[in-house]
Amino acid sequence: MDAVLNYLARHETRFVDELCHYVRFRSVSAQPEHRADMTADEIVAMEELAFAGVTSIIFVFLLLAFGEFHFLPPLALGALAGMTPGYLVHQKAIERRIRINRQLPFALDLLILSMEAGSAFLESIEILVSSNPTSPLAQEFYLVLQSIQHGRTRRVALEEMDVRVDSEDLRPVVHGINTGEELGTPIGSVLRVQAEGIRMKRSQRAEKLAAEASSKILFPTLLIMVAVLLMLMGPVIIKGVRDGWF
Repeated sequence: MDAVLNYLARHETRFVDELCHYVRFRSVSAQPEHRADMTADEIVAMEELAFAGVTSIIFVFLLLAFGEFHFLPPLALGALAGMTPGYLVHQKAIERRIRINRQLPFALDLLILSMEAGSAFLESIEILVSSNPTSPLAQEFYLVLQSIQHGRTRRVALEEMDVRVDSEDLRPVVHGINTGEELGTPIGSVLRVQAEGIRMKRSQRAEKLAAEASSKILFPTLLIMVAVLLMLMGPVIIKGVRDGWF
């Protein structure tokens, strides 16, 4: 028994820490005024409160309505309510990542044009941020500028942005910029290659979805054809059965 108590004492906060790490969803907002909206601990607390509150309310309601103890429905509805806050935050993060992926090729084109016009890389980022301050990608690059101004290197600031966004399209761009800086390759050339690669990947993704759509639509089409045949042939079959044709 002492060994069990010692184990629980050593790992008292382990499961809560792991749960907090699980709900640290990627970069829901990069706006400075939203940084302190909710922490992972507060999201976990909201989930626990929702679970306990809904479970208690449903349990009391069933007890008063039917006069019996029902454990499964309150627990199931409570678990559903407990997962709702994290699910909503997760969906917001996914929607924001999709917007960033859509804006990325156009942002790279703007960076390339700015650098070809004589601007440095950081000046090009400032132009990108000022062109559309409300876009998620511009907000992320704004944080990159803030990090650099506070003493971080450009490489570290870009890698932090990559970790925050967690985008498959943005990661090669960050890696290409950092590699180009190490090798002395012009950043404009690197960005041009990355923009072309993103557009090619997007075209391949669209072709793949178009190819999959034809196979996915086959089963609903067969169901519609069967329904139409039944509507057309149903009265004939019924009349034939009544008149003894079969």
